[in-house]
Amino acid sequence: MKIALVYAEYQNMTEEIRKINPNADTIMENMLKAIYEALIKNGHDVYPIPANIDMMRNIMDIPNLDVIFIHYDPLENLSLQGNVFAALELLGYPIVGSGMLAQSTALSKETANIILKSKGLPVVESQVFWERDEELKEDLTERFPLFVKPESEAVSVGVHKDSLVENMDELNDTLDRIFAEVNPPIIVEEFLPGREFTVGVLEGVDGIKALEVTELTFDPASGVNFRTKDVVKNKWTIRTTPADIDEELEFEMKFLAIKSFKAMNCDTYARIDMRLNADGRPYILEINTMPGLSYPSSPYVQGALASGLTYEELIEALVQSAYHKSAMEKMLGLGKF
Repeated sequence: MKIALVYAEYQNMTEEIRKINPNADTIMENMLKAIYEALIKNGHDVYPIPANIDMMRNIMDIPNLDVIFIHYDPLENLSLQGNVFAALELLGYPIVGSGMLAQSTALSKETANIILKSKGLPVVESQVFWERDEELKEDLTERFPLFVKPESEAVSVGVHKDSLVENMDELNDTLDRIFAEVNPPIIVEEFLPGREFTVGVLEGVDGIKALEVTELTFDPASGVNFRTKDVVKNKWTIRTTPADIDEELEFEMKFLAIKSFKAMNCDTYARIDMRLNADGRPYILEINTMPGLSYPSSPYVQGALASGLTYEELIEALVQSAYHKSAMEKMLGLGKF
């Protein structure tokens, strides 16, 4: 097949962005290389395409293109993610991954919570702050400790040790800090004290399945039991795949992962993060519609490897899943909307 590999430009990342999102350029570069090499090994012709103003024309110039494989994780503004998928959907080619609607709704943690809750899936209580002077709703004042983070960011952007707050004074201090560091909206949510897990979902040509469960723990040097910017920067996350859990909990989390995947209208692949409450029951933290594919370190990849897939087989499964779904019918021709 002829495949356009669309990626976020990672060169020349500014120091300002590096402070907020450390290692993002290195992660993107290494992931792009791994995906490219896997596609080549699988016998495809691959055309790397940076996501910029020339993206659409560059893709249209590829003769007889079969599939767009996009792994676009914008380094400066994550809200652009859905925009790029929307632009690519206009072309009508099969695309690896979820469409614009799922990308945008999952990126908004509060929107995702509303959708998941409407389907009867377990999510924590939360509140979105658009202005610093908004008051905490009464229901959450009784649920300390709480957790404070950006409502629409990833890779622990804006999350520090002080994101976990035990009382109103700590909450006010952390809100002051995070509003000064990142743009609103900010989400304040109930903090779950239990173990943390992530479950990948793969929609292949033979149906949807959950990959092996990964548990996330944290190096004692981090001083926390949750992901922060420093944890990501210093690589203090410890991943165990398959997770050391009983069959009942494994089944429940895989069931919730697939139900969440369907509820959010995801396509091809996604990763669902969960955490246990004080009673050991899993709650959904967020849906990652474009999980990392770095080899071998990304939790999604580790779940696939533990499920019996090689990295090349995983990448091929993603390509085949997209290719065998009908591209959007277009009556006007390529490049005409």
